[in-house]
Amino acid sequence: MSRWEADVGIVGFGRCGRLAAETLYPTCRVTVTDVRDLSRDAEALGVGWSDLAGVASRPWVLLAVPIRALPLVLDGVAPHLRGDALLVDTASVKVRPMEWMAERLPAGAAFAGTHPLFGPDSVREAGLAGQRIAVCAAPGREEAADEVAAFARRLGLEPVRVEPEAHDRDMARSQALAFLIARALKRAGIGPPELTTPSERRVFAALALTDADSSELYEDILALNPFAAEAAGSLEAALRAEIARASGGPGTSL
Repeated sequence: MSRWEADVGIVGFGRCGRLAAETLYPTCRVTVTDVRDLSRDAEALGVGWSDLAGVASRPWVLLAVPIRALPLVLDGVAPHLRGDALLVDTASVKVRPMEWMAERLPAGAAFAGTHPLFGPDSVREAGLAGQRIAVCAAPGREEAADEVAAFARRLGLEPVRVEPEAHDRDMARSQALAFLIARALKRAGIGPPELTTPSERRVFAALALTDADSSELYEDILALNPFAAEAAGSLEAALRAEIARASGGPGTSL
């Protein structure tokens, strides 16, 4: 039995942390904590509840907290980590979280970065099997990432090994822009009208999935992904060009 299947501590019991707990508790001893008192929710799910020190002292520690909270959480977790512990984050950006873990964890601590490319809504709709999870290794800590990837396979997930920078470049062109477009349409008061084609309804339905995510996550994805501003700028330029074309402006040959 691996240490994953024995004892896991999860810091953060929001949407991501709860999904992790639901996924792991049938085969793992799971203990969770949160800045809010969600002990009754944990009890209802069948997992343990503890303070930060209790969760951080488990053999494996999973951080499922807002991206902006990671530095403070790492500082709180670091003094309680076991020497043989493996720490994993779940942030939607990877360059800065990987840097924060390297800077704030004890020297020699084992850690890996992950980004589940799915959420509770995806799992409810399609199940867990075959869902993809990005796995990033820090220099000199490839073994930790290997162990995370191996466990992900045992869960039925498809791990994708990727460098933090490559991950963030891809996410800037996909997740960040999807959030940006969805929030811009909402700000403009544009939703699916009565007269739409099936393909248009699917586009609006896909964008509506971002409504379940917090404004905090949206802001962090745009602010903390080092490539998001560039992707947003490219989108803005393309929109201006298409608007000019639709209006019969210069350079608009059809």
